[in-house]
Amino acid sequence: MLRLLAPFFRPAPVLDDDSRRWIQAVFAWASRQEVLRPRIAGAGLVLPTPAHFPGQASSRHGMAELVFGNVCRHAGLEGAPFRLANPDDLLDSPVPYAGAGVPPESVPIPYDPRLVTESEALIAHFARELALRVGATAAEAAPAHEGNIAHVAELIAVMLGFGVMLANTAFHVRVNQCGACRGPAAERDAALSRDDLVYALALFCRLKGIPPADARRHLQSPLRPVFRRALRELDHAPDDWAHIRPQSTGATA
Repeated sequence: MLRLLAPFFRPAPVLDDDSRRWIQAVFAWASRQEVLRPRIAGAGLVLPTPAHFPGQASSRHGMAELVFGNVCRHAGLEGAPFRLANPDDLLDSPVPYAGAGVPPESVPIPYDPRLVTESEALIAHFARELALRVGATAAEAAPAHEGNIAHVAELIAVMLGFGVMLANTAFHVRVNQCGACRGPAAERDAALSRDDLVYALALFCRLKGIPPADARRHLQSPLRPVFRRALRELDHAPDDWAHIRPQSTGATA
C-alpha cells in the first residue's frame, strides 16, 4: 500500500515543462552566440563575498563604482566602454554593446544609489544590465525573444556566474530612506521568479562542474531545498540538457 501511495507524496517539479525547456533553450542559444560564448566559457561562480567584491569607498557612488567594476571584471567585460549613468537618470534606454567596432561613446548603465546598501541586489542589477546590453548584439534572436528581453538577460547573467545574487533578490527589494518613515523606495524588479533562477543556477553548476555546496551555502535558506530538488531533476534527465556544453571551469570565479 505504501508503495502504491508513494507517487502521491512526491514533490511537484521545481518548474513546469514549458519553463524548464525554455530555460534550457536560452542556455543553448547563449552558448552559441559569438559575443557571449567566450565570456560564458570563462565564467565561474561569483559569490557575494569580500573575496569577489573587495574594497570600500567613502560615498555611495564610490561604492557603486567599486561594485560595478567588479561585476564587469567577473563578467569578462573589464575595459569595455560601460559607465554608470547619472544616478537620477533611471529611464535610460539600453544601448547595445557590440564589442569590437563599438562606437566611441560610452554605454551608460543606470542605477539607483539607494540600492548600494543592498549589495546583492546591486550586484544582480548590474549583472542584468550588462547582460541586457551584450545580449542585444547577439547574431541570433533568443528563444521567444519578443517581450521577454529582461527574462533572457537574467538567464545570461546566471550563465556569467551571478545566479546566487539574482536568485536571492528575485523579488521587489524596497529600500526606504529610514527605518521609521516610508520615504521613496528603490527596487530591483526581477523578471524571473526565484524558482526559475534557482533552476537556472542549478543548471549552470551542473554544466560547469561546480560543486553545488559552493552555491548552496550562499543561497537564502528557503531556496536551498528548491536548489537540491532542481539538481536532482537535472540528474534524473541528463539527456534534456546534454546538448548545452559551455566550457567547464570547475571553480568559483
